[in-house]
Amino acid sequence: MAHGKTTPNSASASSSRSESNLKGRLACGAALLATCALLLAPTALAQTPAALGDRGDYAAAWEKASPVQTAAMQTTAARAASDEVVYHLAIQGAPLAEELTWLDRAVTAGEAAVRLDPSSAAALVQLARAKGEIARRSGVLQNLGVAPELKALFDKALQLDPTNADALVGLAMWHLELVENGVGWLYGGRKEAIEPLLVKGIAAAPQQVNLRVEYARALIALGKPAEARVQLEVALSLPTARASDEVEKQDATAMLQGLGT
Repeated sequence: MAHGKTTPNSASASSSRSESNLKGRLACGAALLATCALLLAPTALAQTPAALGDRGDYAAAWEKASPVQTAAMQTTAARAASDEVVYHLAIQGAPLAEELTWLDRAVTAGEAAVRLDPSSAAALVQLARAKGEIARRSGVLQNLGVAPELKALFDKALQLDPTNADALVGLAMWHLELVENGVGWLYGGRKEAIEPLLVKGIAAAPQQVNLRVEYARALIALGKPAEARVQLEVALSLPTARASDEVEKQDATAMLQGLGT
């Protein structure tokens, strides 16, 4: 066999080896890409608005979600802005003006979410939540038509999703707040509606810590400390899924101490 020439058999063998090497390189490349994806995925996932909110980085979650004009992202932005107030600024004793700035952002995002998807119960709940937090801080819950507006939002959310736990508990606390302020008769707030709504809400999301704490608050207000104690103990036994759960558990512990346990 002369040098520099290739017989048909050797060409076939050389071709097979080349193909084998190519396949090997492709396989290695694919494996490398898969490994990189696995290594990068947790980091990327940890930077999504929802993950940032779960971690307690509410301002970052809002900043990342608010520019994205989808109902889901605007709902996330609304929740993050309200969480920034409830679970951060209020605890730190921030000025009311700063809290209201964030709640205005929550309302803006909530309104955008409802506009983008009028059938989203979650968007309606976050809009109601933001407006309710503003009303409590401004002392206007019983005035300016705020109470009827909040009820309409909760009612619509429950028409769309009758098992929405946040809407059920939110509506229950709406009834409680109006009854406690002595204006239930004016806006349709009824004491007898509170517990049934709370029971349904807890049944819909039994692992949600904040709902248990809200249930306990209502039971204390209704003069049922023993039942409230049960809900607080359950809240403390549940897994901590979000940073806000830790705050809720701290509240639960303080409430239990207040009940004399």
